[in-house]
Amino acid sequence: MLTAILLAHPAQAAPLRRDAIARSLGSLVDSCVQGLVADAVLVGAPQGGLGAIADEAGCALVESPTAAEGLAAALAMARRDHVFLLAAGAAVERGFVDEINDAFTYGAGDRALVLRLAPHSLLTRMAPGLSQAVGIVATKAGVRAEGTADLGRLAKRLRCGEMSCRGRRTY
Repeated sequence: MLTAILLAHPAQAAPLRRDAIARSLGSLVDSCVQGLVADAVLVGAPQGGLGAIADEAGCALVESPTAAEGLAAALAMARRDHVFLLAAGAAVERGFVDEINDAFTYGAGDRALVLRLAPHSLLTRMAPGLSQAVGIVATKAGVRAEGTADLGRLAKRLRCGEMSCRGRRTY
């Protein structure tokens, strides 16, 4: 049903740790076993050393200098019409598979959904919508039309619905 695309371009300040990237991919195993995620693509910077991780995980690897170019290449490789973009360093929690299956089963499959980090401060506990966007489920065409790999911006542009399950940090 979905192609998972893990965005592993380093943040502006600090590079991502390889173990955090591996844990992000590992969080998708249950989704694969239950038939929700059919294939996966790891997107990262060249010389990031991601080849070994992609090989171990059995997923495709796209290396590009920018996240937007990498995402465009990953979308071209995606075998499914719907994609799940996940920021490296984040993992899905329990309930993700059920929530996405329900969205597809009960007719909301065309609406984009955003996965946010679990509340971690007083502000995000009071207003959970302010938590960082770490994942998006959307159509390939919708993501391609926006032309950005910034999940926060993409969530606004696609007018994503909020998922009730949350993501967690892996680092």
